Amino acid sequence: MKKIIKAITLFLIIAIFSEVSYAAEYLNSVEFNRKRMDENIIWSGKEWITTSYPPKISQDGTDFTEVEGNEEIPNIMKFGQFGYKYVWTGSDYLVYKKNHGYLDANDIKYMYRLSEDFNTILNTYQIPNLINNLEFIDDKIFIATENVLPMYRVNGDPSSGILKAYRFSFEIYYSTDCVEWTKVENDIIKSFYGDGINMQKINDKLFINHMLYSDDKLIDIKYEAHEPCRVSKVGSYICEVVPDNEYKTENNTVLAFSNDGVYWAYLPIDIKTNVIQKVFELGDEIVIEDYRDYYVGDKEEVFSQLREKLPNNPVYVKFNDDILGFDEPPIIEDGSTLVPMRFLFEQMGADVEWDSETQTATATLDNKAVTFSIDNVNARIN
Repeated sequence: MKKIIKAITLFLIIAIFSEVSYAAEYLNSVEFNRKRMDENIIWSGKEWITTSYPPKISQDGTDFTEVEGNEEIPNIMKFGQFGYKYVWTGSDYLVYKKNHGYLDANDIKYMYRLSEDFNTILNTYQIPNLINNLEFIDDKIFIATENVLPMYRVNGDPSSGILKAYRFSFEIYYSTDCVEWTKVENDIIKSFYGDGINMQKINDKLFINHMLYSDDKLIDIKYEAHEPCRVSKVGSYICEVVPDNEYKTENNTVLAFSNDGVYWAYLPIDIKTNVIQKVFELGDEIVIEDYRDYYVGDKEEVFSQLREKLPNNPVYVKFNDDILGFDEPPIIEDGSTLVPMRFLFEQMGADVEWDSETQTATATLDNKAVTFSIDNVNARIN
């Protein structure tokens, strides 16, 4: 109860007890149309580039020019059908295998530094494990890694045939020179499974799944209702595909966008998809990749709404060293901070009930109750 009373002294708290979908920010739906794309492309940090060698490059993602290659390089890097991931460092490229198979599990893993003209391997680095993501921040190179093993049709029996590759051992490392690597130790990372670790740099902040990396530690973000899922980078925004059981609309797909990883706006899209692999910007379009099917919508139509809906100078609330991701962000009004009450008190361990007839909320903890009423700045204890 002391925690609740202390919260009252810290915040002017407004009672928001409506359904989550009411408080969440929704964008007007944007039309997405199916589009054919013959090349598998990525953004290197400098240009759009195909995952082949020699690559094709483009500044607008539409008109591609093939680079003159060096026939010796594929023999050295040996990435073959899995393709290449090119990351621009500012003077050259770091290159690693784009996708991984179970045959990679016991091999020594390498990353390569490739010249700007793609014709010379400047350096070869041994890396701790297979790389899924690579980002630069604070003069460090961060890599999200995984290992893979074959999963057999009959448990442990190689003669039964291979069902698929099993992904495991998800870890994060950082380095300043690509030679000495330091593991980011965190109990939450050890519990990751399924799609593994997704890492994105947005507005000079590094987000690792649903956590913010800051000052050599991971800060967990506790969401009021938003369930973290597969993350993509779209311009200066993080984009997630919302699971089917959340934020239901009449539409088939909902995308969530954020400029800070804490507060979100939701975009309903009237298309049917199977499993969305990623979402990205390409020229004037936002592209949804559903395996080999692509859907495109007008980028500015989405971004203009995000600039209006997402907070420019958001207020953050921390509790037990976690950042609280309210569905409706706190605001500052007349020098007071207005914080949605239910989620804050629930994080404190309180049970919260709302009486719609009297417009009264009651938070109960340790057999003590605090009662609030709409339009009344006084709280009643017991």
